Amino acid sequence: MKKYALLIVFILLLPDAIPDDFIVDGGSIQSAINSAKEGDTIFIKEGVYRENIVVDKSLKIYGIGRVVIDGCGKTAIKIKGDFVSISNIEFFNSSDAIILFEGENCSIEKSKIYRGRYGIVGNATYIKDCVVFECGGGISANNSFLENCEIYKCGIGVELIQKNKVLNCKIYTCGIGVYGEQSSENIIEKCSVYKCNNNQGEIFFINSISNTIKDCNISYGSFGIKIVCSKEIEIKDCRIIDSRYGLKLEESEGIKVNKCLIKSCRFGVSLEKSRNISINYNDIIESEMYSIESSYSFCDARRNYWGKIFPNNFHRKLSMIKCIPWLLEPIYKENFSMEIYRRDEKRIDEMNKKIDFLKIETDDFDPLVDINVGVKIERIRFPKKEKFEILIDGNRNSSIFYGDENPEVIFWQNVDDKKQFVEISFISDFKRFNIFYDLATGSWFGDDFIGDGDGYGHIRFSNYEIWFDVTYNDYDNDRLTYWEEINIYHTNPYESDYGIDYDNDGVSIEWEDKYGYSPFSAENHSLLDPDNDGLSNLEEYYMRYNLSNPFAKDIFIEIDYMPQYRIYNESIQMLYDAFSKHNIALHIEVDDELPYFERIYYKEARDFYWNYFLNYDVNNPKHGIYHYIILVAYGPGARGGNAFVGFDNCDSILLACRYINDWRVGEKRKIAYASLLMHELGHNLGLFEDDFGGIDNESCNAPWLAGYWKYANYKSCLNYRYSFELIDYSDGGNGINDFNDWDKIDLSFFKNSYYYE
Repeated sequence: MKKYALLIVFILLLPDAIPDDFIVDGGSIQSAINSAKEGDTIFIKEGVYRENIVVDKSLKIYGIGRVVIDGCGKTAIKIKGDFVSISNIEFFNSSDAIILFEGENCSIEKSKIYRGRYGIVGNATYIKDCVVFECGGGISANNSFLENCEIYKCGIGVELIQKNKVLNCKIYTCGIGVYGEQSSENIIEKCSVYKCNNNQGEIFFINSISNTIKDCNISYGSFGIKIVCSKEIEIKDCRIIDSRYGLKLEESEGIKVNKCLIKSCRFGVSLEKSRNISINYNDIIESEMYSIESSYSFCDARRNYWGKIFPNNFHRKLSMIKCIPWLLEPIYKENFSMEIYRRDEKRIDEMNKKIDFLKIETDDFDPLVDINVGVKIERIRFPKKEKFEILIDGNRNSSIFYGDENPEVIFWQNVDDKKQFVEISFISDFKRFNIFYDLATGSWFGDDFIGDGDGYGHIRFSNYEIWFDVTYNDYDNDRLTYWEEINIYHTNPYESDYGIDYDNDGVSIEWEDKYGYSPFSAENHSLLDPDNDGLSNLEEYYMRYNLSNPFAKDIFIEIDYMPQYRIYNESIQMLYDAFSKHNIALHIEVDDELPYFERIYYKEARDFYWNYFLNYDVNNPKHGIYHYIILVAYGPGARGGNAFVGFDNCDSILLACRYINDWRVGEKRKIAYASLLMHELGHNLGLFEDDFGGIDNESCNAPWLAGYWKYANYKSCLNYRYSFELIDYSDGGNGINDFNDWDKIDLSFFKNSYYYE
């Protein structure tokens, strides 16, 4: 409704509001926009609005109180007009850009944007005091100005095209903090960029020219600043600390680094095939391995302070590095502390429920049927053909299995209807496991039980694994026993209750009954995680047809691959074996074939993540359940792979298969695939170099390097010495300079990735 006089409260809140304005109070925002004239102001009252808005004229749009616009999987607001301003509104839920600016000279302030493929796509846009999080790309900017923004838990925090300025922003826990590809004339100033981690860099430029990074705090990343195939980039007055590489330059020229502090990095400066590099008047101190590492490069590194009277720890390979004269006093004479922000993490108490089996006297546990007990074999892993036997109440059933199968075989046996406990034996590999199935409660105990550590309905022989379920032929086929329906739940044994959620807690009655929860007393299954594998009970329930178990640690993985690089089945089985020994069940699904690229960088990897893993759906339930792995020819670096952030957490892996194929053939190649995949998966599980010095340590690469011998006892695929040949993490039992990876891994890290705590 159009107004001609502003309410006093609106005047106080927005003193610059114009006389003609619209007030939206629970109605359609789009209708108000359609009715407005050029230059009008629209006020939106507090509430949730589910719309996909298009603004095609110059307007001011303000939120009063908490205004939330839900894009319902599409772009929440598209700005086609020029001189549009938005303030104090929350936008979320889009499988594309949440906010898309196509017009020019627009602005957005004091707004919150989250859960989208992109947060803000800006063109000639002023973006101030905004918070952007949980997006594949936080802010993509062209000819724009970003000021006082906070961006976190995004695949790429800020993506720069050209002629942008990023001022006084905080960017953290992203895949890459700031990313520029074929970008130019950008300025990054007075920003804090930290705790980003995917082997690409807190700030990363590739194929770019004429960019400036100044007066920034950069810390706790694989690379502080990484520059590849770029020219004329100036870095000055920056503080880069506690990163693997402070500054990494590859095939670049005309880079100038001036008055920076590069401190406590494994490598201070690393140069590869770069020339005309000027690194002057900097403090490059406390480097763990090399102050400067250089190959095939030319660099003027004079007038720097190296932390000692004489510089040391230089490593040159066919390079010319000028370092004389050097400074005897540091430029940064005062202690400098980086501003690091920590977020509180909720801790969920472990839940451990056990079933009390009742001894019951009755003439018939189910008078509606003649009871037949069935043992369903849901999955087997037999490395060779082996006879497998099941005894049900002393009656023998047998079959021959081989390989990794989901046979869906059920062995039935008629039993005594008044005998409460039915003995079931599994015999193979010269071993025998016994359980006792309770006709009253439908549960079992013995050598397999709830809370035994490896999963309810799972038995592992020395070389074989079996996943199974036990049931009987109840009349209504709802997986609830007659005795339970009559004496406990008071439901009708003639009518099926299968799939019904009586307590509205998101989980059906038969699932809660099987795992010992009450079907008529609501529990917060979104918070319960009794096996501490990072998957809540709701997520375990969602994956129930994929053998997910709330009382066994599960890791779900989807693998997509480029032509010629499909993973070997033998490599998958090697990975299964490695994790199974520690009671962790891997579930690997090999899915889509990807289009071929000779080499991909992070931006392409992120696009694969959104297009092939999430299938363009920001609310795809696979996110937060699966790890995502892509097998490509070559990745961004000269290594076999890297972990990366696809959306908002470190849940993805890129494996460079052609690189592996260049170094290994035959059976050793299959081992290398498994070893390197397990190495990168370790990063998805929270293992990084700050946990232990032998992880990802370049000095372990070759016998002539010190780390090769120092960490020889660290028998882990995370140790570069063993990362092509060992399919295991270390258990810490090999002596000095060893580390217990298995004890340290955090299965929830892939959905709650905080680095360097």
